[in-house]
Amino acid sequence: MKRKPAKKVFTVDLAGVRSAAKMHDAIAAALPLPEHYGRNLDALYDVLTEYGCNWKIVFRNAGTVARGLRTVCADAMAETPGLETVFE
Repeated sequence: MKRKPAKKVFTVDLAGVRSAAKMHDAIAAALPLPEHYGRNLDALYDVLTEYGCNWKIVFRNAGTVARGLRTVCADAMAETPGLETVFE
């Protein structure tokens, strides 16, 4: 019986982040994103659906900056088997 590969777990700490630019800085620092990452929510969706299979991303201290981020993550999870996002 084949074993499923272990999920790759990434943690994005958004403590103190108050702008979209800083949020994308934190995401880009924590995830193995391609160099051409566009640093906006549409680009994040594209990356998550293309590369995120078998990823678990834990967002810590998301606060209010993450409203749109939560929606993008939910949409990407619906399209990408094995992608899991958690907001703590």
